[in-house]
Amino acid sequence: MRIGYIPPEDYQNYRLDVMFEGYKWDLQAGVQSTINNAVILLERECIDFLAESAVALYYETVSMERTLKNRPDLALHMGISEKMADALYECIYNPEEHIRMMRFDFHPTTTGWQISEVNSDVPAGYAEASVLPGLAERYFKGYEQSSNFGDILGARFTELTPPGSTIAYLHDTHTVEDYQVLRFMGDLLERRGFNSLYADPAHLKWEHGKAVNIGAIMRYYPIEWLEFSKYADWRGFINAKTPSCNHPIALLTQSKRLPLVWDELGVDIPFWRRLLPKTECTTTMSKTYGWIFKPAFGRVGEGINIPGTISKEENQDITKAAHEQPLQWVAQEMFESVLVEGLHLNLGVFVVDGKFAGLYGRASKSLRIDTEASEIPVLVNKEG
Repeated sequence: MRIGYIPPEDYQNYRLDVMFEGYKWDLQAGVQSTINNAVILLERECIDFLAESAVALYYETVSMERTLKNRPDLALHMGISEKMADALYECIYNPEEHIRMMRFDFHPTTTGWQISEVNSDVPAGYAEASVLPGLAERYFKGYEQSSNFGDILGARFTELTPPGSTIAYLHDTHTVEDYQVLRFMGDLLERRGFNSLYADPAHLKWEHGKAVNIGAIMRYYPIEWLEFSKYADWRGFINAKTPSCNHPIALLTQSKRLPLVWDELGVDIPFWRRLLPKTECTTTMSKTYGWIFKPAFGRVGEGINIPGTISKEENQDITKAAHEQPLQWVAQEMFESVLVEGLHLNLGVFVVDGKFAGLYGRASKSLRIDTEASEIPVLVNKEG
């Protein structure tokens, strides 16, 4: 694995292409550009490993998910509320009627590739795993895009959604960032003959288990947020017969406390056990040095107390919360990230219904890869 760079004389044009073709409208996170001039260049062997590992992790995750559906007691241990656990237990879920999509976050470490988590419910990075590599490919002869997430997900929507119907793209309507993520998929599927509705989850109405006048649902709104929405019918989503990506069943494996119930599930998960660092409850962890706290339902690196990346005060606040509300936190052993040309890397590998669906990179000079990290396309050597 190595880093290539967009030629300096081409970078401004590349940056504009990313903005207008790659649906990256928010090019700044404070003083940090969210678009880097770097490109991750991988050999075919590395891509094959990441793809095969992610697909294996996907099937292991689905197996755990289906077991957990019938174990609301274990769901409670993962920080899921009692009413949500009961609703998921009681719902009739047919996986053939919905699209199941996940993103696994891989990191190069001193002991090889490891994962930090699965984004099981509403992962981001759709355009970044679809358009961005194609834009970068223009500058790197001999390298190509490994797979196209948008094409693969779009094909699954086309298979499950009535022709010419409306797809609802649900998000927090207060933010442009969330809208741009879904607008990419909306434009893609409009080219396939579907109509688009960008809306807050509360805007959907339900009759007999189906969303009224909606052919399919793409939700970019965490299911645990829905539970606390004053106006949205979160039970409608759980009992939905309308094809959904993802069905709320995904909540069962979104919690980072999932490893704490592994031994009680009776499911064979060799890839998870090999690739995820040791994980323990914050109240029973055997040691503290070399361990970090993570929110059970945190995203994009928020609330993680990696040494050297946060203030003393923030670390104290996180530590206090992790011990006072253990069901909402988890302790994880730190891995030693390998710097690649001065950058800490995170490769998000997508799987859609058991099929490798592309990947994209995020890079940071900091150990904590969060909202200020830059998006980096990933290309693979054509010759292997």
